[in-house]
Amino acid sequence: MKIKYFVVLLALFLSACASLGDRTVNVSETDVQNMLNKKLAVPIQLLKIFDVSLSNSIVKFDKQTGRMQTTLDTVLDSQLFGKSITGKLGISGKLRFDAASQSIVLDEPAVEQFNLDGAGDKYNEIFNSLAKTVGGQMLNGMALYTVKPEDLKFGGATYAPKDMQVTDQGLQITLSPQR
Repeated sequence: MKIKYFVVLLALFLSACASLGDRTVNVSETDVQNMLNKKLAVPIQLLKIFDVSLSNSIVKFDKQTGRMQTTLDTVLDSQLFGKSITGKLGISGKLRFDAASQSIVLDEPAVEQFNLDGAGDKYNEIFNSLAKTVGGQMLNGMALYTVKPEDLKFGGATYAPKDMQVTDQGLQITLSPQR
């Protein structure tokens, strides 16, 4: 009789686990901004001539295009100048979910603008061209957010990312229970 109850309880438990549905995790613009600021805290050296420091990212998601627009404060240091030059860098890119790393990554990044304060039009044009050529290559595939391990476990079930949607307020990641 005890084995019969055990089999019934086991069957109920397995059917309850099977009935667990998808879960949604929301990632805000602020979450992505914070991650970007951490990743870009170390200056980037370009062509062994320039050190570029990026900070204070402002992230906006565009539901219609599925792209992210970001503006960053920029400080450009070089011995050529003898001083630091500040400015703004604007980038955009598509977002995709990378299942292997369980991260949201930047795809097809484009440098939209790179303007340095006090630089004339001629110099801003040169730096824009350089930034568009080198910047897109450097940013392609950058992980912007990794799904937290606690989001992948719920009620004894293990979840895996299934889908990602870009909204005007952030990202919605759909997680499905693994069988």
